[in-house]
Amino acid sequence: MRLLITGGSGYVGAGILRRAPQEWKIAATYFAHPLEPSGVAAFRVDIRDTDAVNRLFTEFRPDVVIHTAALMAGDEMMATNVDGSRHVARAAMRSFDSAGAPLRTRLIHLSSDVIFDGEHAPYDEDAAPAPLTPYGESKARAEQGVTAEHANPIIVRTSLVYGFAPMDPRTRQTLDGAMPRLFTDEYRCPIFADDLADALIELAGSRRFIADPRAEAHTTNALSVLNIAGPQRLSRYEFGVKLARAFGVASRFQPALSASSPTPRPRDCALDITRAQQILKTRLQSVDAVLAQTSARSNG
Repeated sequence: MRLLITGGSGYVGAGILRRAPQEWKIAATYFAHPLEPSGVAAFRVDIRDTDAVNRLFTEFRPDVVIHTAALMAGDEMMATNVDGSRHVARAAMRSFDSAGAPLRTRLIHLSSDVIFDGEHAPYDEDAAPAPLTPYGESKARAEQGVTAEHANPIIVRTSLVYGFAPMDPRTRQTLDGAMPRLFTDEYRCPIFADDLADALIELAGSRRFIADPRAEAHTTNALSVLNIAGPQRLSRYEFGVKLARAFGVASRFQPALSASSPTPRPRDCALDITRAQQILKTRLQSVDAVLAQTSARSNG
């Protein structure tokens, strides 16, 4: 198995690198931030540069690519998330093996729950995107571009990703008081980083998940969109309180209302993960279950 991970220096990408099978041949891209030492082939690639992306696929010849590279904000966000995703999908579709034969690299594209407007939760895999924010718009357009360029991508929609080894930036900011207000009326389904990484690796490693546009809808072989999130719907404030209690620190944030924000925000992006729970071996744990294990290890 030859696995390529775009965005290997990001939180999700780095998590996949830590947990991927050692017998696989793995490469990862980075751009602004170098990769952590991991023993994998590292490529500095700006995915906005289609020629650079094509050269990467020609050199490494991956069997599967997990596309996690993205920006949350900034002037380059739209080009990175939309154009970059199209470039990766196009290169995966047109890749060749060492003998010059068409390879068609399998593609797993990481998307987000914020492609929805938050008014019709819970969202299943058939729900139509209706983004409210620039980031949500970029991820919705990225899905469209990937689908246009690749014959059978797997689009994974996920939610707030958190973890503790290392701790994700959002959790660190919450515990340190860098996020003084947390919304009580904005709901997500936080997913433990290790669970997400394991689920993506499972998708990459099993050919039974290859999407087939000729297959009947809603069968395993027709997999094209999959929600992978935690099973517990929480407000941002509830999530923050649980984190503070688990780590034994005083809450340094106050409750606030998303509805009062001058910028429109999706208020309930809860994902229906029934399908993922049915077809994946990876267990998607609740926040309560993860934090209970974390507390037990800390006290043990």
